[in-house]
Amino acid sequence: IKKNQNQIVLFNQSINKVLQDSGFSIAQIRAVRDEAGNIEQLIVEKVNNAFESNFKINLYEVQGQKADYIFNLIFKTKFDLNKYVLLYSKQKKSHEFHAVVLERWFNIHLMQPDYNKFYIIFEDISKTKNKIAELEESKRRYKVLLEAIPDIFFVIDKDGTYEDFVIKESDLFKIEDANIIGSTIFEVGFPENMAEKIYSCIQTSIKTNSIETIEYQMNTPNGTFLFEMRLTKLNAHSVISIARDITKRKTAEFKLEKALIRAEESDKLKSAFLANLSHEIRTPMNVITNFSRILAESDLEPEEKLELSDAIAINGKQLLNMIDNTIHLSKIEAQTIEVVNRFCNINGLMRDAYNKYLILIPDSKKIKLNLKIDVPNKEFGFETDASILSEILSLLVDNAVKYTLKGEINLSYEMIRNEWVKFGVSDTGIGIPEIEFEHIFDRFYRVQNHINESTSGSGLGLAIVQHYVALLGGELEFESTPGKGSKFWFSLPFKNGKGFLAVVK
Repeated sequence: IKKNQNQIVLFNQSINKVLQDSGFSIAQIRAVRDEAGNIEQLIVEKVNNAFESNFKINLYEVQGQKADYIFNLIFKTKFDLNKYVLLYSKQKKSHEFHAVVLERWFNIHLMQPDYNKFYIIFEDISKTKNKIAELEESKRRYKVLLEAIPDIFFVIDKDGTYEDFVIKESDLFKIEDANIIGSTIFEVGFPENMAEKIYSCIQTSIKTNSIETIEYQMNTPNGTFLFEMRLTKLNAHSVISIARDITKRKTAEFKLEKALIRAEESDKLKSAFLANLSHEIRTPMNVITNFSRILAESDLEPEEKLELSDAIAINGKQLLNMIDNTIHLSKIEAQTIEVVNRFCNINGLMRDAYNKYLILIPDSKKIKLNLKIDVPNKEFGFETDASILSEILSLLVDNAVKYTLKGEINLSYEMIRNEWVKFGVSDTGIGIPEIEFEHIFDRFYRVQNHINESTSGSGLGLAIVQHYVALLGGELEFESTPGKGSKFWFSLPFKNGKGFLAVVK
């Protein structure tokens, strides 16, 4: 027995040496299985020298890590190792994988020396693939040079019957000679009005020796395509019809036109915003300057001083909000916002937001700010960007304070199926008319109401919130009733959370 064990050890050492010295990138994977024998996790145990060199990563960085995590990190994209393991158990064949970000191709081979051990071997076939691509490109270039005529060529007689045709992209239409030669333009799928137009152009071209051009749409097994057809006289009895696929060109023109319209609209909105900015800033600045001077120079009653100081605080906050929102917008436009996901203590973050606004609510407003926490455990939290989440809640609470004159504002969160954390801010404010729903997330847009008419603002708050929520993997939703209030909420994935124990009934 001892001799056999020694032979097994020597055999494994030999295998390990061969794999370690191999020019292929090789990782040794250990399978963690459940009681039924199903694989729960795949763990990296070793990698060879070629793996470290080719993927610029060291053994100590990957050893003991989850295989999916390491390969996703290396390839900078989703790499489903379980799929290759499953295919191996069924087919035992190699499979190609394209690492798009790395611009490399690999043949993936798997070996299973024992029940819970796999070797995944990455054979770099990028040079071969690139050579094939170069050959295909060379073939394509020669084909283009040789084929001077457009994609589809027809000969049609004066009665509209097809006499001959060449379709280079045959897969586009999946038709055979027998299906079209001898058929007429009225029988091959053109709408009646289009067939009549083509027939008319055929007669005109034969009679006047002119070149006629028609743009049309055609449904094929691969989708709907747009074509430009040119008809010219071949002889006294027929014409040559040359049709070119212009789908991409037309799509590009349409997208360019839409982009231009959006750019013009955005430019108009920005121009209007900048034009109004000086006025919007001047209003709170005048209040702050004048009321500060009155407070400094006059003998006022305590109630009057309180009223003036409230006005100064409100206008100062409005001014800061406009500046902050403009900075947020500039970062969004420049795409410089980096999402840093770390463990975030949710109860602490919620408490900070509550405390911040509890003292900022003006005394002139009879508002009660409530904090509702679903999980009382002070350790409760999950991975997200705490800075962005805090900014989202601040913007939503600030919005609620602005549009609520009296009543309550609720800042809350709750667990959803142990998978999501749903955050919400509700108020008993003036609400939003349904006719305004489709615009409230538009940049620089301000709902028409008596509060906006008497106060300054940038019209950016909700647009910024919507963008930030999307960055964290959620979607901002809302409901509102004029005169009764509004509620905004969003759900974030409970990623790597802790401090929450579900109760099983």
